[in-house]
Amino acid sequence: MRRLWIAVIAAACLFASIHSDAQTFAAEQANGIPEARINTGKIIARPQQTLRGWGMSLAWEANDLYGGDRQPAQIKNPKIQSDYMDLLYGDPASRLTLGFTIARYNIAGGDDPSHTHMRPDAQLEGYQSGPAAPFDWNRDVPQRKMLQEAKKRGAAIFEAASYSPPYWMTLSGCSSGSKDARQDNLRPDMQESFVNYLATVVKHFRDAEGIVFESVEPFNEPDGGWRAGGSQEGYAASIATQNAVIPMLANRLKHDGLQTVVAGVDANNISAAISMAGQLNPDAVEALGRFDTHDYHHAVDDLAKLGEYKTLGEKRHTSIWMSELGCCFKNQNEKDAMWGALFMADSIRMDLRDLGAEAWILWQPDWEVIAFDPNGGEPQLKKQYYAIGQYSRFIRPGFQIISAGGAYHTLAAYSQAAKRLVLVTTNDDAPGSNDLDLTAFTGLPRSVQVYRTTADETVNLREEKATLSSNGHLIDPLPAHSITTYVVDGVTPRPDASADVIAGTHPIVAQATGRCMNIVTNATQPGAAIIPYACGAYGNEVFNFVDRGGGFYAIQTVNGLENLCLNISNGTGSPGDGRTRGGPGNLIQWNCGEASLPANELFHLEAIGTDTYRIHVKNSGLCLEEPGGASTIRQNRCNAASPNQVFKLGNT
Repeated sequence: MRRLWIAVIAAACLFASIHSDAQTFAAEQANGIPEARINTGKIIARPQQTLRGWGMSLAWEANDLYGGDRQPAQIKNPKIQSDYMDLLYGDPASRLTLGFTIARYNIAGGDDPSHTHMRPDAQLEGYQSGPAAPFDWNRDVPQRKMLQEAKKRGAAIFEAASYSPPYWMTLSGCSSGSKDARQDNLRPDMQESFVNYLATVVKHFRDAEGIVFESVEPFNEPDGGWRAGGSQEGYAASIATQNAVIPMLANRLKHDGLQTVVAGVDANNISAAISMAGQLNPDAVEALGRFDTHDYHHAVDDLAKLGEYKTLGEKRHTSIWMSELGCCFKNQNEKDAMWGALFMADSIRMDLRDLGAEAWILWQPDWEVIAFDPNGGEPQLKKQYYAIGQYSRFIRPGFQIISAGGAYHTLAAYSQAAKRLVLVTTNDDAPGSNDLDLTAFTGLPRSVQVYRTTADETVNLREEKATLSSNGHLIDPLPAHSITTYVVDGVTPRPDASADVIAGTHPIVAQATGRCMNIVTNATQPGAAIIPYACGAYGNEVFNFVDRGGGFYAIQTVNGLENLCLNISNGTGSPGDGRTRGGPGNLIQWNCGEASLPANELFHLEAIGTDTYRIHVKNSGLCLEEPGGASTIRQNRCNAASPNQVFKLGNT
């Protein structure tokens, strides 16, 4: 949940220069030709998931806001407390607010009253002090108050989550963790008691508080190394315990007449969630009503894993929530405020686009989103507040996430009811531009409303206008370190708007061998070879198809800071040998250009079957081929009978 190894998520960037050999590249770099970044794609109303809402975890924030047993209130004036909640929940059309509609409530276990090692704000009260003790519903006043205040402002979806069982159910006698990190801390004889504890709280809230929890999550970051004596509640749950408790809890909720489902596996990050989900037995998987995961992640942490977890949900016909993310940690103090804002913006884009999340949940606002005034004054809005608002204020519950084509840095969403298209683009270290093709929609206006946040401390959700070109393109310069939202009203998708299923990000799988195109050693440098490799590695097996017109696509890499394009080495028209990495006629990555591309970087996809294609190189007319064995991808003479020239575009 709150580990110290979170690192930068690197957004991909495009180079301006176009080269056909390393010598030219080196010479032009020596001359100081600048980089340029362009975000190009055709916006297509090909629907993905419907967004259910945005929200936050209440947890410690309630103690900070209203004051808890050991934590004095950070805001003592009731009016300013109300103003703070207004900034989080409510209707964005009526005031400045993030427009949250989801609240995630922490059913605290409660620690041994004699312990004083937890942070004052993180020590929440449990409802039951011992095995035979009655439930005390007067406890946890701050969090219950915050829950009701959220509901008053329009929150309509609620999730309950347990960070630890009550201390008296644990082996260590402490709700912050076990004596040995990663040791299961729930006493085996207390599994049924733990289920009873959670189900009783869920039922009470429905009957007495008017809060109907849609879901209850019994294991919050069960992959963590939680230790006794820590600063917060935490519980590392073994797979065996999850396999036992998840079905037991689901059955108990049904027995009690509750519509609440069990959610899981709520691991710290996508990779851990995939691992744990893969170890659950069939009964536990069947008992899950939704897949949750946190998204605390490393470096470029990676589209392949996001897509893998999305696929797990699709196979189970189960929705996915991104149930917790916050930024930034103490070891990231060298990062400026806009760095954190861009981190959050890029994470939102990938969580909604590549993970397929139907809900996105912030951890805590006091993590660089809203700061409490130490003198008790009005809350102070941070850059991350505006970064989240660039999405949450405009992409509202009921919007569908749709395809932004090859515009890798853009999230696209559409509301049929409102006839509104919303596009949100991030841009990192250098000035760039958007070229977003909107011609898949009718009723295009002459200009669109723009909202922009930049590194300039005065530019936060600043309102602007952008004019569409005569051919229906949204062309807009992008400042460095910026997040830009476009609101296009009165538009309707054309009937054939979803016809292009190629544009966007895909793994490329060779049908003859089942191996994926892969950038050798995960390289981010021009000239690196493209090789066949076992599928399921990392983001170096995901490629972005950008429609360049005339039936041709550029195929961009998205695994690093430098966004490059697939390229036939030396621009030769002859077959490659399929052995020499980087050799003439073999496939490499090379610098993309923002204008016309060389013909050895343009590809035509000939449909063979569903999502299956033969890939032709424009300048040679040859076909890409996976030769098999220890090889590199090459171009070769097209052969309709060769399965080595047939590739499937997977889903991320």
